[in-house]
Amino acid sequence: MKTILYFSIMTLVSLPALAARTDCPAAKVLSIQIEGQKVMYQQEGASWRTLGFLNKDDGTKERYSALLTAQATGKKVMIGYSVDNYDCSAANYGTAAHVLRTYNQ
Repeated sequence: MKTILYFSIMTLVSLPALAARTDCPAAKVLSIQIEGQKVMYQQEGASWRTLGFLNKDDGTKERYSALLTAQATGKKVMIGYSVDNYDCSAANYGTAAHVLRTYNQ
């Protein structure tokens, strides 16, 4: 019984950390750059940011594909980072994105 109570409490304590995320404003993609294994991008009104690293199996290749499609079709994308206090207005050369959402607008 103590074990179940312990795991229940630990789950509740860790849930806020799992939910931490910052979604940067949706905008069109101006530029994409591959530097070694790092994929960088720049959106309208924003500095360069890191999308992810191609040598990691964390969804970067899939996000890169969606980013290329959005750039080619002139669609807006929202890119989110799994950091609660991520600064979308600052240049980012290290933190990889967590989510990419495309828009039909």
